Amino acid sequence: MPDSRANPTINAVAREAGVSVGTVSNAINAPARLAPETLQRVQEVIDRLGYIRSSAGRTLIRNRSDALGLITPDLVNVLFVEISRGAQLTAAANGRYLMMANSLFNAHELASGTVQHDLQDEFLEHFAEARTGGVMVASMRDPTAGIARIRNHVRPIVVVNYDVPGADWCTVLMDNVQVGRAAVDHIADLGIRRAFFVSIPDIVQPVVERRRGLRQAAAERGVRLTEIDAAGLMAADGRRAAEDLLPLLARERCAILAVNDKVALGVLQLLREHGALRVPDDVAVVGMDGDHRDDGADWMTLTSIELPGFAMGAEGVRLLAAEEEHDHVHERVALPVRIRPGESTIGSAGTRAEA
Repeated sequence: MPDSRANPTINAVAREAGVSVGTVSNAINAPARLAPETLQRVQEVIDRLGYIRSSAGRTLIRNRSDALGLITPDLVNVLFVEISRGAQLTAAANGRYLMMANSLFNAHELASGTVQHDLQDEFLEHFAEARTGGVMVASMRDPTAGIARIRNHVRPIVVVNYDVPGADWCTVLMDNVQVGRAAVDHIADLGIRRAFFVSIPDIVQPVVERRRGLRQAAAERGVRLTEIDAAGLMAADGRRAAEDLLPLLARERCAILAVNDKVALGVLQLLREHGALRVPDDVAVVGMDGDHRDDGADWMTLTSIELPGFAMGAEGVRLLAAEEEHDHVHERVALPVRIRPGESTIGSAGTRAEA
């Protein structure tokens, strides 16, 4: 068992194993260069002394580390959890480590007036100071100023979930316009021609683009669309917005299209308690971020839009590697989304047919 009081060095390993410092370095970084018996002897000493190499010297020589950095907004949003999973697993499969940082940006708190202390730019600078081998920024706001500050120190940079026209980096997006279009197309295919869009104002780019897609599809499909402001992105906000809509919902079959699943669940809760309106026969409900997963305890399954978070993270790591190539041309990748039908629009018989 290693001595916890000691701080073993590479020189100590070399002395104990009776080899040169270069041989120890090869055992760690290029083991194929050593004879099997030499490698085994060095590894046994490393294990016994508890030696862990320092990457500081290597980073100093190369002016970059092998690690990758990922900055995400607040991880209460499942999209960014999935982006993180996709990035981490893809990095590991390619022999890279991924260090993650949470910038604490929260769209719900922003909408409700809570003061934000967004750490995105601070973490960009931190990863630059560490000479991280590449940085992926999963952002809900324009990262241009923060990236410009570190550009001379970290070249491979990929932005995920925020589109900056003409950007000097690769970009990975989901098609948020398609999110809005898919929601309207789904209800229009069901014969619904009246819809209400419940959302926070256009304070973040995904909301702007989803609204654009909704308006485009509604105009094309002959759906009368009314836009309703919500105070936030939680179930309680959806419930409050739906309370104001109740007098309008009984006039004809309609749909409530919620900017995210939490808001949609609040709408469903109110409609269940109200009782006079049947879901989905009188009112269909659609969420737009695939955040909610039915665990079998739901009153009914929620129709939503599945977002490609995992694939976005994986694609971001691929593009970080591509950014290291001398002849690299920046790419803008927009991944598709798809509708996930549930009982809130097609009823229980429809979901069984889908299955």
